[in-house]
Amino acid sequence: MSANIVVTGGSSGIGAAVVARLLTKGCHVWNLDVVDHAPGDVTAVRCNLADPAAVERAVAELPASIDGFVNVAGVAPGVVADLQVMAINFLSVRLLVEQLMPRVRDAGSMVIVASSAGRDWRDNQAAVDALLDTGDYETGLSWLAENEPLWHAEAYKFSKQCAAAYTYRAVGLGRDRGIRVNCINPGIVETRLSPAFRSMLGEDKFNYIVDASGRAGQPDDVAAVAEYLLLGDCGWLNGVELTVDGGYYAGLVGGWIDPP
Repeated sequence: MSANIVVTGGSSGIGAAVVARLLTKGCHVWNLDVVDHAPGDVTAVRCNLADPAAVERAVAELPASIDGFVNVAGVAPGVVADLQVMAINFLSVRLLVEQLMPRVRDAGSMVIVASSAGRDWRDNQAAVDALLDTGDYETGLSWLAENEPLWHAEAYKFSKQCAAAYTYRAVGLGRDRGIRVNCINPGIVETRLSPAFRSMLGEDKFNYIVDASGRAGQPDDVAAVAEYLLLGDCGWLNGVELTVDGGYYAGLVGGWIDPP
């Protein structure tokens, strides 16, 4: 029997690479995206992740039982308003994890694709925890409105810090049923969002990171890790942030790459 996997953002970039890999494994994929894209055994579910009502309508279209979920959808800095960045990159992630957790089979898997930009969330833990402590999408929006100085200047970074940090809380939601939740923090990956990240980092820093990494990542570099977390024989791998950046972060920690 084929596995039912729910993917967000499966119409392009890393999400499309994840979908392609899942299809080769015989999975049926349910793709939540604002853009319809349904190659092969894919059910397209149109969903605007900036709208919690749209998220809940999309969830209602999904099967009662699924084998896994991977959240890839995200928006780059400067593409939409900062509040939408937070809504899409974090609030919708939390909403989907909590709505889909009861549908994931025992010993199933969930994957949150965050970003290397959010890997340092512990350096900003007070603000991150404050948002994570909000109970739902609406109270999250209220907190963001009331505490704009804490996140507005770096909305993208903060959204990804929250997504990465939320992984550890999500593990607790599924632990009694053996549902694993892991996080992938990609480095610079060549997608249609690359120009926005180049602008955010600046030309020199962007190029430095790519050169120090050996090359820019490709969507399939990240998709391969997502596939393993969803379908691989790794039943005791749980609550882990995996940095997928060609070794750039290792170079910073090990001291053989100088910070830009």
